[in-house]
Amino acid sequence: MTGAVATEILRTCKMMKDNNLVRHLDACETMGNATAICSDKTGTLTTNRMTVVQAYVGDVHYKEIPDPSSINAKTMELLVSAIAINSAYTTKILPPEKEGALPRQVGNKTECGLLGFVLDLKQDYQPVRNQMPEEKLYKVYTFNSVRKSMSTVIKLPDESFRMYSKGASEILLKKCCKILNGAGEPRVFRPRDRDEMVKKVIEPMACDGLRTICVAYRDLPSSPEPDWDNENDILNDLTCICVVGIEDPVRPEAGAPPWSSGKRVKLGVQPAG
Repeated sequence: MTGAVATEILRTCKMMKDNNLVRHLDACETMGNATAICSDKTGTLTTNRMTVVQAYVGDVHYKEIPDPSSINAKTMELLVSAIAINSAYTTKILPPEKEGALPRQVGNKTECGLLGFVLDLKQDYQPVRNQMPEEKLYKVYTFNSVRKSMSTVIKLPDESFRMYSKGASEILLKKCCKILNGAGEPRVFRPRDRDEMVKKVIEPMACDGLRTICVAYRDLPSSPEPDWDNENDILNDLTCICVVGIEDPVRPEAGAPPWSSGKRVKLGVQPAG
């Protein structure tokens, strides 16, 4: 047996193992004439590792993860607490299983992306959770398709309440009446300010293929205690902490996107969770 034949057999065996062996050559011609490709996206063309790659915080739009020193200390504390507490405690980032691998994302992938953002800012979310264990959470408004947000209420040492919220920016920003400035102080956030933010921040992020998520909070008095069942009143008058742009990176082995060849592509997208 010649070396060339042996090599060809090995290649054929490898293609069979990968379920990539073309048994009928006319299938290649058929595939070449395809004008539309239907494919799942998450975890197939992408890595299924949601990652924050842009952020708007302290009146600045960062096109990459900001240096922690550029964020006001008060803003940073609120940001870390909002993400750490207002996420499922079963969601976490674990060390990689082997050297050189990426940290493991366990739980909701969007929340993993936000927790990863905290770690990228050289902060740690676990001490916040240790100080505020899940059983001490006062009230939780879980995510659903109508709310399109999640909110968690905690009781502060002075017996007042603080609510952290996160959700789709187009929904949550409409509920914000204030936003944190560069000094970490709330300033008035008017409808025209929101429109400008959509034009200069949200739309550019969307054009980069990013999903935008708003993180906000609200302080409420202890007396009289708010009517927690009145969601329209509770989930309002928020103060925006930041807006992040999150993506699910394309797998390196996926190569050039199929639409670059002129094909029409239909992607199956999982509902936001």
